[in-house]
Amino acid sequence: MNGRMLPTDRHRAAPAVKAAIAAVALISAAACGGGPGAAPAATPTTGTGPTTGFAYRIPSPPEALYIVEDSVEVVVSTAAGDLDLTTKTLLTMNLVFGRDPAGIGVIGSVVGLDVAASSGVGGTRTANADNVQGPLAMVLARAGHVQVGAVPGLDSAVADLTPFPRVAYEIFPRLPAYPVGQGGTWVDTLTWAITDETSESATRSIYTYTLQGDTVIDGRTLLNFSVEGELAMQLIEGVGDALVDQRLNGSSTGYVLWDPERSLPRFTAMSRVLEGTNQVPGAGTLRTRVGGVIRIRGVF
Repeated sequence: MNGRMLPTDRHRAAPAVKAAIAAVALISAAACGGGPGAAPAATPTTGTGPTTGFAYRIPSPPEALYIVEDSVEVVVSTAAGDLDLTTKTLLTMNLVFGRDPAGIGVIGSVVGLDVAASSGVGGTRTANADNVQGPLAMVLARAGHVQVGAVPGLDSAVADLTPFPRVAYEIFPRLPAYPVGQGGTWVDTLTWAITDETSESATRSIYTYTLQGDTVIDGRTLLNFSVEGELAMQLIEGVGDALVDQRLNGSSTGYVLWDPERSLPRFTAMSRVLEGTNQVPGAGTLRTRVGGVIRIRGVF
């Protein structure tokens, strides 16, 4: 936090702290994506040289362990000073693949989870694997689009710290619908929303992927996809006079290393930066800045 806050300042800042927590929940849950007002997507191209087609298939053996490391910092500017909230997540999940009439069935179980959300005003809140309830269940299409049937939940006291909706939509990058060569590009747009009794969030992703070439890691040849995205997110929480309305826009950049032998992503790294406003009862319009990096590693 920048500067020193008196006890009365802390009391007045309480709605802003809640808004900051909501921002982390939205960022952690949302696919990094673009929405209304996002920049136009690049024109798809096939690239040069020999072309390759990509598709998800059931790997052999039909399971994989994925490790997700996510770090998010939210800064909310108030009249009393800046409020900082940092959330760090380490998730290990085992995925089992099988046949499904609509594609590839995926069932995920949590092996380990450590989440810590810290702020200068609210202290530190944590969640771990003991707070997890239920499995991840989805159907994966050959091009990477998913139908999410269920995501694990967290106990109600720490439910806003969940990483699972974001993981469900982000762990499998989308693939081109046509063969591409060096420099070939493809564009994916993903829109989805989460609604419960007191909140509603919406995201829309516009990613542009480019095949950069290949790289060798641990003796295995992996294909390198660079990724650029435009981001927009909205969260509405509460009812009546206690309604919080948060809107964020920004960008995301990173890469995916694709394992053609396993037909799965082996490494994904994405950084994102967003800015926007929170309309918070009792605190007015607050400027909000969000930044973070997520890394996903497959072990197989």
